Amino acid sequence: MLKNWIALMSVTGLVVTMSACAPALDDDAAAEAEEAAEAATPAPAKPAPVAAAPKPAPKPICSNCGTVSNIEAVTEKGQGSGIGAIAGAVAGGVIGHQFGSGSGNKAATAAGAIGGGIAGNEIEKRRNSVSYYRVTVRMDEGGSQVVTVDSTAGIGVGTPVRVVGNNLELR
Repeated sequence: MLKNWIALMSVTGLVVTMSACAPALDDDAAAEAEEAAEAATPAPAKPAPVAAAPKPAPKPICSNCGTVSNIEAVTEKGQGSGIGAIAGAVAGGVIGHQFGSGSGNKAATAAGAIGGGIAGNEIEKRRNSVSYYRVTVRMDEGGSQVVTVDSTAGIGVGTPVRVVGNNLELR
């Protein structure tokens, strides 16, 4: 760049010196001489553009991604259909009939049937119970979402996950 500047100054000085010593030219000839001097003068070099460092690509936004913040095991009792109560009453009546004699036998049979019916109904409800996990996910975009899953295999508090429908996928 400095070389170009020095060359420009030398040519300009030469043109000024020659024009002072040269005979007077008319306006057209002076304009032609000036154009010739400009054409002979090299244009100053432009500095090469400096490439800006590329910006890191923004993280893709995952609208259904988050981190597990809580896991709660839930067990809901099932419904009794009445079959367990009937089976329990029959079994309790048979067992109660084994005790006592006369009117005591009748009372033991009735008590056995009632107790057996209650126990049979409770056993049926427990047999039909449902266990699942209620998982709270703190979403990356803010807020939280609760998902119900059958198993938490591989998932713990702090695990990054993606919510897909009513299921979780590891990220």
